[in-house]
Amino acid sequence: MTAIFMHTMGRRTADVPLSQLDDILLAADTPYRKLWYGSVLARTIGIAVLKYRSDHQITQAALGKLVGMTQPQVARIEDGEHNPALETMTRLCDTLGLELTLTIGPKQTERRVVPKTLQRGVHDATDQVVVSVRER
Repeated sequence: MTAIFMHTMGRRTADVPLSQLDDILLAADTPYRKLWYGSVLARTIGIAVLKYRSDHQITQAALGKLVGMTQPQVARIEDGEHNPALETMTRLCDTLGLELTLTIGPKQTERRVVPKTLQRGVHDATDQVVVSVRER
């Protein structure tokens, strides 16, 4: 399977195997890479909240009532487009019984590895950040 990849610098289109697309887009300091790495926390928390909701078969509105938010606030968290405030993350973890682990370290030449002890839940890593959210 291939994807059409638009190379913005040369304005060329090329067929790229999907298995190589992330490697190409995340290899250099592209706008895509900055956006992807900049949203790792928001994406991971959003996926964890969506997973919790799916596992417990509740609606966004019901989850909102549990944690003291409106349905649109829950939807924005699940979208993963904006980093939630520390207070919001704390409220989600306390109410839903989740554990959030955030490790920030010096920039690595390679993408950081998520330790096996953190891999039971939803997790992601960049070259500087490791995020893991799991049920306690």
